[in-house]
Amino acid sequence: MNRRALLKAAPALAMAGAVPAMASEGDTPILRLFRQHQAINDAAMVHVCVATGKDEDEELDRLFYRERDRIQDEMMALPCTCAADFAAKVIVDTCNGGLFSDWETGAIWQEARALTGGAA
Repeated sequence: MNRRALLKAAPALAMAGAVPAMASEGDTPILRLFRQHQAINDAAMVHVCVATGKDEDEELDRLFYRERDRIQDEMMALPCTCAADFAAKVIVDTCNGGLFSDWETGAIWQEARALTGGAA
């Protein structure tokens, strides 16, 4: 069965219990993690540091970035179940469009190649 046929048959197969049902957009594990990730970014942007210099970086890491990075790692390890999942991963992987990961080793590009049948 090719990918297109599988996607057409997925709803019937899910009803029969042959494959897990696709999560509805807005309620996927990736999107839940994405919302947490973005909330942490938003909080970090308005946080006024008590510390200065190198200590400022440590304060931001301790209060925000360690947890955000953990969430990002968890999110990127999950397989996409819908287009919104993939979009959320692109936003996170590119630091909200600010940069791009390496084509060969970047998790988002590896998943993109897998989703498109391994196209280079």
